[in-house]
Amino acid sequence: MAALSSTQDAPGDESLVFRAHFDDEGVYFYQAYNDDIANWALTNQRFGGPKFNATRMTWIKPSFAWVLYRSGYGGKHNQYRVLKVKMTHEAVANLLSQCQCKEGGGGAKGRIQWDPERDVMSAENKEPRRMLRERSIQIGLKGSLSEFYVQSVISIEDVTDLSHQVGEAHRSKDVGGLMAIIKDELPHERPYQPHCTPEVLRRIGILPGETSKFVRGLGIGKAVCAKSK
Repeated sequence: MAALSSTQDAPGDESLVFRAHFDDEGVYFYQAYNDDIANWALTNQRFGGPKFNATRMTWIKPSFAWVLYRSGYGGKHNQYRVLKVKMTHEAVANLLSQCQCKEGGGGAKGRIQWDPERDVMSAENKEPRRMLRERSIQIGLKGSLSEFYVQSVISIEDVTDLSHQVGEAHRSKDVGGLMAIIKDELPHERPYQPHCTPEVLRRIGILPGETSKFVRGLGIGKAVCAKSK
């Protein structure tokens, strides 16, 4: 499980690693919402309802540690509920295949962002520790791509309680001891190979090429990939 230890990149390997919790059926992503949107989604097992806008920019993250960092362990305004969302392998590949990486971003509908990974097992300044040698992919979707994502969801579960437990552990003086207690409840994230063509994987940095080389050269900064207009 990638989130449990800080692995080192192989010397000379310029590719970026898509880590996720997945099985034969599909891949899991995380998002944080307010109570109204979360309750509707959990009841109906899809996104919708009066408070949800299917076309606005939405970010999906396969890293549990990253959504905890972003949402303040489910404590920030309008991010009180952390959801674990599953999509089929085919749907994930479809979204990724429509994203084209380019320096500076600015795409109209889809963006891929590679940020320094966060470690769910350890804390720094009471938040998941930044892992400078690993990156986590985040996928930003808008308009028709966001609508496709909404239509492609096959299950939604609430992981807010687990998020709070991790937050309590990270704010305690015994991070290691408390995390050991809930370790088996954490998602099993490991390297994932999207069902895309080698050309697409190279464009988004998962296979070695110009994109991965560019992202690696940014050090601890973020890299944005965008869909052509």
